[in-house]
Amino acid sequence: MVTRCVCCSKTFAELKAVMQQRNLRTVEELKAAVRFGENCKQCFPYIRKMIETGETAFLPISFPRN
Repeated sequence: MVTRCVCCSKTFAELKAVMQQRNLRTVEELKAAVRFGENCKQCFPYIRKMIETGETAFLPISFPRN
């Protein structure tokens, strides 16, 4: 299961808590409040899904190879 932003060691549960505490609604608002997704940005689809569903653990998403 994928449960965190690997680049910044922030769990999706931690990010969800920040969103709830500060009444944030978008990835952009969260990004302005907390450091995550600084390098590979592979956490962004999971964070979008977290916002949509409230879940904080996900099956891995297959990313296309370049």
